[in-house]
Amino acid sequence: MGRNVTSVNVPLADPRYHGPVIFRQSATDADNHGVATTAAGYVQDQIELTPHWQAIMGVRYDYFDVDFRNNRNGQNITNNDNLVSPRGGLIYKPLDNVSLYANYSNAYVPRAGEQLSSLTLTNQALEPEEFRNYEVGAKWDIRPDLLATLAFYQLDRLNALATDPNNPALSFLVDGQRTRGIELGISGNITEAWKVFGGYAFQNGQITESMSASALAGATLAQVPEHTFSLWNRYDITQQWGVGLGSVYRSKMYAATDNLVTLPGFLRFDAAVYYAINDTVQLQVNIENLFDKAYYASAHSNNNITPGSPIAVNGGINVKF
Repeated sequence: MGRNVTSVNVPLADPRYHGPVIFRQSATDADNHGVATTAAGYVQDQIELTPHWQAIMGVRYDYFDVDFRNNRNGQNITNNDNLVSPRGGLIYKPLDNVSLYANYSNAYVPRAGEQLSSLTLTNQALEPEEFRNYEVGAKWDIRPDLLATLAFYQLDRLNALATDPNNPALSFLVDGQRTRGIELGISGNITEAWKVFGGYAFQNGQITESMSASALAGATLAQVPEHTFSLWNRYDITQQWGVGLGSVYRSKMYAATDNLVTLPGFLRFDAAVYYAINDTVQLQVNIENLFDKAYYASAHSNNNITPGSPIAVNGGINVKF
């Protein structure tokens, strides 16, 4: 690739670039130095109120301090947050093997962002992003070695950063995103030789308050597929040999919040073979994307899309001590 070229086009059928690559620093590349200091502590207790009712109460404290310097312009920024995150829930056990629950929790993300790079003089004084989660559900021990779960949840994102449409140099906070969903899960032994681990989720994520010209109220959140499903089966043929087969399904989703580019849904299959040398050492070979399915795994933006891995084989050794 030439010295003045920063990108090349490749065909979608063969998206690998085989030419030379020259690395250089451009005028817009970051040259920063940051030090983040964190400390945290939490306490939680589960209280038995009656033989059928239990309460869970907890709180977490986080201290987050950042010293950041932009070596290109000499700008120094410091910021610190003292964050208190409560959690509470109730559990009702109508039967010994059935639990119904409801809980609430919240968490924070400081303004420093990924690799401290999003901290600026403009946003350092803004409150951290806050995530509030509400959940109700049930857990059922079908047998001592087989568990089923059901959950309904709502996740609200508050204090999301938005740019003033009339002045791009100014930012403000909006309570801008909400995700609601249902999750079903099962894990454990169907028979002594057959184990399953599976789950299905339906979720709906939306922008609830316009954040920018490309993130308008009512738009669907990026990277939030409506349906996801996974199932993994392991069957032990003998005490030494076992095989595994699983599938992963994801429905279509948008690459960005402007909802202009859609990543197609896909169904992928994986497999594995296990061999136990003895009680402490096991060999295994995993095959990801067994049928070499072409799909798109994720996206950073409308034009920065990551394809899924082609068929991949890896081996490993598990040792128990």
